[in-house]
Amino acid sequence: MTVVFSFISVLAAWVVLYLDTFPILLNRWNSGDYSYCWLVVPLAAYVAWQRRSLLPESSRPAVKSGYLMLLFVAVLFFLGKASAVDALVFVSMWLCVVAVLLFVRGWKAMKAMFFPLLILAFAIPPPPFINRMLTFRLRLISSDLSVRIMQFIDIPVFREGNIIDLGMIKLHVVDACSGLRYLFPTVLLGIIMAYWFNSRAWQRFVVILATIPTAIASNAVRIAIVGYIARNISLETAENFFHDASGIVIYLLSIVMLVTLSLLLNLFDRGVKRADLADRTYYGQAATNAPLHLIIMAVFLAGMFVLYINAVAGRVVPERPSFESFPMTFSDFEGRREFFSEEIVESLGADDYLSGVFRDKVTGRDILLLVSYYDYQEPQRAAHNPISCLLGGGGWDLSSTTELAPDKAAGRPFKVERLILSKPGARLLALYWFQQRGRIITNEYLNKAYLALDSMSRQRTDGALVRIELMLADGETVENGQKILDRFINSFSSILAPYVPD
Repeated sequence: MTVVFSFISVLAAWVVLYLDTFPILLNRWNSGDYSYCWLVVPLAAYVAWQRRSLLPESSRPAVKSGYLMLLFVAVLFFLGKASAVDALVFVSMWLCVVAVLLFVRGWKAMKAMFFPLLILAFAIPPPPFINRMLTFRLRLISSDLSVRIMQFIDIPVFREGNIIDLGMIKLHVVDACSGLRYLFPTVLLGIIMAYWFNSRAWQRFVVILATIPTAIASNAVRIAIVGYIARNISLETAENFFHDASGIVIYLLSIVMLVTLSLLLNLFDRGVKRADLADRTYYGQAATNAPLHLIIMAVFLAGMFVLYINAVAGRVVPERPSFESFPMTFSDFEGRREFFSEEIVESLGADDYLSGVFRDKVTGRDILLLVSYYDYQEPQRAAHNPISCLLGGGGWDLSSTTELAPDKAAGRPFKVERLILSKPGARLLALYWFQQRGRIITNEYLNKAYLALDSMSRQRTDGALVRIELMLADGETVENGQKILDRFINSFSSILAPYVPD
């Protein structure tokens, strides 16, 4: 009875602590890229049940390791909440399961349950900024590889960034076509296949290593098939194939490739016999003092919840004027305000924003401006590196990225990150920086670190992301464009200051 009560206590405290995290996690699971996560938990439970016979005959709880794991749980939980990185909070949820296993069974049980715990870790979606960068990279790789496949089968085609030009038809390889939604489930599939079908460690390593190129190649084949159908049959048929059957083709192709590789590797080592899990008949018993440690764990999680509630209640949101009052004419620049649709505003997640196009009266050039401001930042609504947004469409490729030191002579007293994007016949110069609680930061990871620090020390997570862009003229040097943007920053930054409180 005591054992049951201790488990219920831990479960209840765990649910209460992560109550506001579950909707965020399930929302990520409902997205197309991570819909496979719904299968991860039952799959991990099935594998754990299958390996129950490997549990040690006698249990010795790893008490010190269990409490050390609880410390990691607390650190990751509060760090994730403070720095607006929900993936850290998800990891802390997973570590709670590890801590329970250590308290009940110890390290021998951890060894037996390592594989199902590894599978369970796939239920944790990566941070959005990693997701965006992976999406961008995979989109370009898939586009390039699919074009090579089509050229190999004599289809005239060329690529502009993420746009595949088939002559009369242009295919846009958008985020949904990047292959990210196939990458993680393919890696998970490879791990499961390697475990079930291969007995040698090196064989499993090869199979798992092959999952990433398999996922990329399969997705490129899918895009090439869509291109072939669009050119030789009809665009409508290609669209129907993409929406109705292409996902099945990807998974089947990935399975066939990985199974074939796994079987070929087994040809090099037929003499190894896998241990029969059914031959093990002892299941082990929980340690007699395990309930005490579980109850302490429940109290610890409840204490974390109380601290978190107090931290949220003490959050400071500084007063500031709304961007509605921001002057659209200053110095040599005259601008017009632009407004986003409700859908874009919701995806931006900002509490206030300023978007506009400013005409430089001296040069006659147009400068695009976007400032997104957040009263407080939390997972799913925080300032992030804008590279993936700039590269989200239109065929742009990233030519270079450089951190520019402050240039007081040019009128820019702080550093900025400079991006140069290009596509056939066009070049774009973009600058951005994070303006957060009195700091100008260009590194997203450093920005997250300061976000966590200020959240704990000042109870503030407010801040803004500033982005300005200039289309370069034919033959114009980057340095000349930089001078125009520096002049704009010189006049704009002082006006912006009261709208982004120190």
